[in-house]
Amino acid sequence: MKKLYLLLFLPFLLAASCKKKDDDQQPIDKLPPATMTGANTFGCLVNGEPWLPHTEAIWDPSLSVTHGQWPTGEWQLKIGATKKYSGDNNAYEYFSLNVWDPALGENDISYTKSIYIDLRGCGEYYLDTTIAHSLIVTKLDAVNFIASGTFSFTAINDACQDTLRITEGRFDADSHL
Repeated sequence: MKKLYLLLFLPFLLAASCKKKDDDQQPIDKLPPATMTGANTFGCLVNGEPWLPHTEAIWDPSLSVTHGQWPTGEWQLKIGATKKYSGDNNAYEYFSLNVWDPALGENDISYTKSIYIDLRGCGEYYLDTTIAHSLIVTKLDAVNFIASGTFSFTAINDACQDTLRITEGRFDADSHL
């Protein structure tokens, strides 16, 4: 009789001991790896939660990285990443990081009032220049059009009195202008 109870109870015991793979992952493990191959990846943690670009339309890319020279002679690296929500064209989040005269190593993120946009919430956030921020270019290949790097910064929205901590950011993309 004890064996019968054990056999009946065993499936519940096994089910309780199993965990989903995603539940075991840390938020940073859900981001793409920091590569330098032109893999067309972007990801970061927003207040500790993974943020990955996503759109469902082929003509509306979720990642846009451009690197090139303007007619003024200045070089610019611009990284844009979009997350759209299905069923509502007006519901999206967007990152826009700009660096003038980019170089390998630490670069200054250009101040912008729309470094992050959340049209489901507070709207435009701007770069908090009172707190340390960084964008480190790990690869900038003008021949093969590859731009890779990491970033972290704080974005604020005064109207909503909201602050976002952007950490563990990484991008690796084909960077045609």
